Amino acid sequence: MSHFTETTYWQSIQPYESDQSTLTASSGAETPHEESLLALRRKLKTLNAWPEAGDTFLELLNQVRGYGTTLVPSDYDWLSKVADSAYKGEDIGLNYPSIFQKLLTFPDLRQQFLHTLHLRSLGT
Repeated sequence: MSHFTETTYWQSIQPYESDQSTLTASSGAETPHEESLLALRRKLKTLNAWPEAGDTFLELLNQVRGYGTTLVPSDYDWLSKVADSAYKGEDIGLNYPSIFQKLLTFPDLRQQFLHTLHLRSLGT
């Protein structure tokens, strides 16, 4: 019997969780930038909208910060649509990769997005 068809094998498998000790452990010394990244990650995980590769992207973020991403005023226009998708549990990294990258890169955009998510949670 193959390990692919043996059901006891699959039941013992745990989903992959990236070691995010730098993101999930609270050392009490997070910068406002790190705190807002944690807040974004936490909220999107709660909504089941955090991308599968989101943690990996965060690990690489410091290496690529400032390369290839430019914030433009129209990016703010997407926040409502992306928030709607997040509340539907959709993978926003898959559906809106450019906006997701910018949410991780630009604190002001991220704060506005978190505010938009908060308003959605209030039903407004």
